[in-house]
Amino acid sequence: MYVCICNAINCKTVRHSVENGASSVASVFKACGKTPQCGRCFTTIREMVGDARPAHGCTGHSHAIAAE
Repeated sequence: MYVCICNAINCKTVRHSVENGASSVASVFKACGKTPQCGRCFTTIREMVGDARPAHGCTGHSHAIAAE
């Protein structure tokens, strides 16, 4: 599922960034080579960074947006 529509960042990309050391919203964007746009995804990314556990899946985040 997409977490950031503006930059087409999905939950797998966020999770991969966190597993590789991203520890904040800004560091996730930096790891993806993207720049934040509208900010609607910040809460979801912040939650995913905070959850940072090995078995973290794409579900359970009400702010994530399904790809059409």
